[in-house]
Amino acid sequence: MKRFWENIKENFFAERERWVVWVAVLFAMGIGFYFSLSFEPNKWWTVAFVELLLVLCYIWRHSTVKILFLSVLLIIAAGFSDVQIQTLYQEKYIQYPENDNEVTYLKGRIVNVGKNAKGKVRLLLTDAADFENARKGLFRVTLSSKSSTLKAGQCVEMVATLMKPSAPALPGGYQFDRKAFFEGISAVGYANSSVFVIDCETKPVLSQNFSYLVDKMRSRIVERINSELSPDEAGIVAAIVAGERGGISPNITDNYRNSGLAHFLSISGLHMSMIAAMAFFFVRLFIALIPPLALRYNSKKIAAVFAIFMSLVYLLISGAEIPAQRAFISTFVVLLGVLFARQAISMRMVSFAALIVLAISPQALVSASFQMSFAAVVVLIAFYERYAKPIQRFFAGSGFVKIVIAYMGGLLISDFVASLATLPFSIYHFNQVAIYTTLGNMLAGPIIGLIIMPFVLAALFLMPLGLDVIPLKIVGFGVMMVNEITAYVAHLPHAGYKIMSMPFWGLMLMVVGGLWLCIWQRSWRKWGIVPIIVGILSIFTVQKPDVLYDGSAKTIAFKDNEGNMAAMPGRANNWLKQIWLEKTVSVPVEKAEQKELKKIVKGSKIDLDWIDLHCTQDECVYKGVIRWNKKDKLYIKDKIVNTEGTDGGAIFIKKGKIEVKTVREGVGYRPWNGKNA
Repeated sequence: MKRFWENIKENFFAERERWVVWVAVLFAMGIGFYFSLSFEPNKWWTVAFVELLLVLCYIWRHSTVKILFLSVLLIIAAGFSDVQIQTLYQEKYIQYPENDNEVTYLKGRIVNVGKNAKGKVRLLLTDAADFENARKGLFRVTLSSKSSTLKAGQCVEMVATLMKPSAPALPGGYQFDRKAFFEGISAVGYANSSVFVIDCETKPVLSQNFSYLVDKMRSRIVERINSELSPDEAGIVAAIVAGERGGISPNITDNYRNSGLAHFLSISGLHMSMIAAMAFFFVRLFIALIPPLALRYNSKKIAAVFAIFMSLVYLLISGAEIPAQRAFISTFVVLLGVLFARQAISMRMVSFAALIVLAISPQALVSASFQMSFAAVVVLIAFYERYAKPIQRFFAGSGFVKIVIAYMGGLLISDFVASLATLPFSIYHFNQVAIYTTLGNMLAGPIIGLIIMPFVLAALFLMPLGLDVIPLKIVGFGVMMVNEITAYVAHLPHAGYKIMSMPFWGLMLMVVGGLWLCIWQRSWRKWGIVPIIVGILSIFTVQKPDVLYDGSAKTIAFKDNEGNMAAMPGRANNWLKQIWLEKTVSVPVEKAEQKELKKIVKGSKIDLDWIDLHCTQDECVYKGVIRWNKKDKLYIKDKIVNTEGTDGGAIFIKKGKIEVKTVREGVGYRPWNGKNA
């Protein structure tokens, strides 16, 4: 045992240069620990803990080992404190509706005009008020129409139905209310009446005026794209230019998802890095063509400054959502490396970028985009740190054929490595594995990199001059080809393979193992393989629930004999049903089966070959133990299940034993729940 600890100590101190990379990981651990709590921690306990650590640092300042240990705790505490401070700040500007489905008069100033997944116009309002008083926070209201002349900066009034942002749909599900909380959204809802433009009572501040100006610019760009391209092409181009995904049809979205190209629809590191790289390249090329400039000025640094500027412009035009902010910060850090003559892409730079993103937006840690993008970059850098030289020797040589082979080989290797890195997160968040993602990226990658993104940049440059028609047409042509590629790949056998999410602890084991394997460089890095394997095996511990129900027991689903969740007809929440189907990897009930299910629920039919459900006019009994009386009451045998205040839950039947898990047990009582313990 003594030798074991000496070996750890030797490896640890031999890798001093990599210690700094772990700073972002430890900071993220503090944020993750905060989000994992089921209660809101007392801020004064946090202050006391940090002060205790500082005092101990002073007392043990001469002990290297103790100082290192305390430094680790301080970095973790810094992450915890950062997200807690931001939560306290957000809490002051959030005011949830007193009741769900509250119908009220509402007026406010439009911050943003967008579209939801169904293409309907959606307004984001600030300075909101009803007849009685002002309301805190932002209000997201969906209109019934798919087009509107409303613009950011206008003040409007309407009758709207408001509700709190949605709780998770099932235990362990995505916390929509937490995301909305950190976006400053107090309520979501829909307009019951027409929307009328009114005079604003107050003048917007300077920052609001700038925001409205940017939003108007985005709207004009989207209008220009829609006027020049067909709907299927315009929807994709609007998504990658302005972050407006409401124009993409569900069929095309499914094709992109099943072919492994869904990342192309969300503005992220791919788009930001391409825009920056092309701006950097063209400026250096322009300077190189003018010898006096090339000899007198450092073209690399000038190009880096211009690339940062173009990245900032693209960030603003895209809507500056969290994934785009993260991509900009990452790109900015890389370009800073160019400005200060440091290695532009390294594990240190990635760690620094992650630290900045998490310090500004700690809630990004629990988002799929942050996890997947940084996982891909970290694994790619670690891979090329170890295998770059052998790969370069293998593809070394001159000539067109050799260059093409090297390009295609590099694309295949990079895509395969990045796909492996993001696979656990794809399974955990989206319950899906894109089997042919490498094929999709190999076919579409050259089109995206050589046709679409360069001419997107050209179109943005020429749009103010009215000379953007040809670049937009070329972009549309490239998008059309990518659409055809995604349709082809998505319809290959088992292209979008559905799979149940591994448990959270399994994902964390893979993350810890992957970081250990990628960050360290000595042989002890291989220890990371063990938690990765255990994390992979954890997927076999997952059991699909037998019953899912919402907080009112009005929407309920039972598992049929084939393992699919069948939602009971009637007053079911369709949005909730869809999420249940996706998260449990269930096949939707077809129309013919829906008719049969209605007969079963009415008690006029029994089909034990399909589902073990016996119904009368008053109640249904599932597997002889779960009783639903159709009056929003749920029983396990003769004991009532308390659904009030739980936000729903799941029932598992395991070898005669029955286990109930509720949404509330998993998320606890936090500021974004809108409830107190």
